[in-house]
Amino acid sequence: MRKHIATTVIVYLLLIFASINSVYAAEEPLSSRFLGSPLLILTAIIIIDIIAYLYRKIRKIRV
Repeated sequence: MRKHIATTVIVYLLLIFASINSVYAAEEPLSSRFLGSPLLILTAIIIIDIIAYLYRKIRKIRV
């Protein structure tokens, strides 16, 4: 079961890093590009999803 949770977290992290692509030092800072893009919403949804998933798993274990 822990492998499944770890695999899910790793997949989500890979998706986040793949979405961001690459950042060049000569361009705008990452924070400016990130805050002005839909990646902020996508990242927030993914983080909320991970937290909800982990909460459900922890709650099932305790009950």
